Amino acid sequence: MATYSRFIRRLMISSLTVVISRALISPLLTLFLSNKLGLNPQDVGLLLGIAVFSATLLSLYGGYIIDRLDKRQLLILTMLSSGIGLILLSFAQNLYLVTLVLIISETASALFLICSKAILSENLPVGQRVKAFSLNYTLTNIGYAVGPMIGVVIAGIQPSAPFIVAGAIAIGSIFLLVGAANEPNPIAPVGQPQSFLNTLIILKNDRTMILFTLGCLLSTLVHGRFTLYLSQYLLATHTQQQTLDTMAALLACNAITVILLQYQIGRFLKREHLRQWIAGGTALFILGLIGFSMADSLIGWCVAMFIFTLGEMIIYPADFLFVDTLAPEELRGSYYGAQNLAALGGAASPVMCGFLLMHTPAPMMFYALSALAAVGGYLCVASGRRAASVQ
Repeated sequence: MATYSRFIRRLMISSLTVVISRALISPLLTLFLSNKLGLNPQDVGLLLGIAVFSATLLSLYGGYIIDRLDKRQLLILTMLSSGIGLILLSFAQNLYLVTLVLIISETASALFLICSKAILSENLPVGQRVKAFSLNYTLTNIGYAVGPMIGVVIAGIQPSAPFIVAGAIAIGSIFLLVGAANEPNPIAPVGQPQSFLNTLIILKNDRTMILFTLGCLLSTLVHGRFTLYLSQYLLATHTQQQTLDTMAALLACNAITVILLQYQIGRFLKREHLRQWIAGGTALFILGLIGFSMADSLIGWCVAMFIFTLGEMIIYPADFLFVDTLAPEELRGSYYGAQNLAALGGAASPVMCGFLLMHTPAPMMFYALSALAAVGGYLCVASGRRAASVQ
């Protein structure tokens, strides 16, 4: 990390602290909303789904705004919005107010991620970008590894305290960027973006980007919210205690693998071999899913998770590098915002998997996900082939 500028180093540290603030409340949000608003689990799921869906759609316009305004100041605004939203959740009693706060908080989180990607692309030479993103993603996973544990401990003292602490961490993270936000950009963006309508037309006419985003959406159905469909499957086939024990082991395996290997694997990704990397990552997803369907012991589950996580570690930086290759300098935020629409796949995944678990034999869920992964990987590889033929 010492090779990066002070601003990039602070950006990565703030990414870690912002993720910790989100992860603090992740294991508690469903129960908290249920108790606070008197909602049943299905209604809580619908509420969270509405928030994620709305934030994902808003991020398309948010990416355009990121191209037009100062990215560093926008980062600070997203952190402030997220922090205030998390604190307000601890006091909210009205369903409509809670929905609005969740949408604002989820949108701020999505825009922080898009803005961070755009800044890394804008401020680093091509050769350093994928390594920096891999390091940033490693720090993100460290946050998701430690955040929930801290949140559970704090909740044991006071149920609403994790939301206040999480908001304070998000707001406090602003101070990491205040001094560095005035540093000049090492690499200045070229030109100015056009109107939002013209930007949408550019995106609509970029067939390669559309094909890639569609492939990412199908792939995100598989890896975006894998913890949710794995817990759904385990609850349908195992006892509650076995589900808790297995999920704890799988989450630990996923986090440790990413933390130890993500940066090392990211170092080897190259633009000229992206199609091969994406194909390899997709194959690992499919092998991991088949491993889940056949697992009959905790070791079997962890081996399958290790293989699945290797695919995850390849796909995340490869997606970033591909969009970085396609995006014009003045439209990086818009392109990352468009690619973020793939997050809709993660929102739809628990719904689709729940339907499959109710109407088909349980292992069929993994075979359906394998088919979706294969189609998504094919579309991404096809878009890479199309991009290579255009260049």
